[in-house]
Amino acid sequence: MSAERIGRRIAGTPSFAHLRRLTDDTGLLEHALGRIPRRSEGYTTDDNARALWLVTEWLSLREGTLDPATAAMLTELAEIYMAFLLWNQYESGWWHNNVAYDRTPEREEKSGNHDCQGRAIWAAADAWVRLSGALPDTAHIIVQRAMPTLGRIDSRRGQAFAMAACAHMLEADRGGIIRLPGSWQAEMTWHMEQYERLLNDQFRHFTREGWCWFESALTYSNGLVPWAMLRTFRVTGRQETLHNGLDSLSFLLEKMTTEEGWLRPIGNDGWGSPGGVSRWDQQPLEMFKLALALEEAARVAGGVASERQGAATGARAGAVDSPVAAIRIARSSVQWRDMRDLALSWFYGSNDHRAPMCDPADGSCCDGLMKTGPNINCGAESTLSYLMTEALCRPPR
Repeated sequence: MSAERIGRRIAGTPSFAHLRRLTDDTGLLEHALGRIPRRSEGYTTDDNARALWLVTEWLSLREGTLDPATAAMLTELAEIYMAFLLWNQYESGWWHNNVAYDRTPEREEKSGNHDCQGRAIWAAADAWVRLSGALPDTAHIIVQRAMPTLGRIDSRRGQAFAMAACAHMLEADRGGIIRLPGSWQAEMTWHMEQYERLLNDQFRHFTREGWCWFESALTYSNGLVPWAMLRTFRVTGRQETLHNGLDSLSFLLEKMTTEEGWLRPIGNDGWGSPGGVSRWDQQPLEMFKLALALEEAARVAGGVASERQGAATGARAGAVDSPVAAIRIARSSVQWRDMRDLALSWFYGSNDHRAPMCDPADGSCCDGLMKTGPNINCGAESTLSYLMTEALCRPPR
């Protein structure tokens, strides 16, 4: 990555050439040596679900963001990633995660990967809600097959994804975007509220002076949980969910902000605890998930502002109705989005090494920022994280 690009963000759309390079007719390959795919290390459902989410995000941006050729290419990629999810979903609704380059399944624990399950459910639900053409029909069937697993996910991040997916589909059903068949509305409402209660309980259990989080440690993909809480609040209107979502996001933002003012991911060499936060190695995924939560906070803040303006006609369930709640959401949409944009700036060199992590010329991204500098390998997770953060920092439809 050239030092000439430090801090210089592009005005246009980044290239998707590296994403295309990592994708073959089976799916998205997991790793790369430099920018060349490592075929020997195969594929994961995790990355293909993330990739489906990514192309859905870009294809859902306002008209004119993508030129017709790029939109057509991303639609083609969406078909590949959705086919991968369909292929690796068992009749039970659970997903197999790791697949070798020769398309044979790699061995996994019998209990399954619960984070992967939640992530795949979210990606399929989002595709059902936001994509156009024939793809939503397939996404609907994938969600249908996964329905029996909704209440059996046993990991915090998997539960957060499942909760957000239910909220997403319920909101789309209310808006007439999709139609939930039969008992789905009741089932999704029940699962969403069960996970909402569970995550609120976990937040109360672990929170104490100086620590406002859902677990005893800050580990990976941290911004996902505040995002899911705020995304769910938009549907349930539960004040505790709003407060805990904003408090945990503010706490995470505090832990990820340096004294100099730039952002720093929670390092995976030790993670974060009440005793301190690891500085290395920094993962691009953390910046994506922080940006995701900050954008959701901006949307919630915008919704609250609208509710305040319409207070004379009566507040809805989700309106902020107390001085304490008003303080918690004091930041405006603009302020939340200013912080969101700092997450994107990290990729362009606003980081501890003042080193660019991404190359918008082909859309690639270094796998991590280490004590010695950027990891030059540009695998799937890091590239998806960069491209998703770029999408989040653009005006939606």
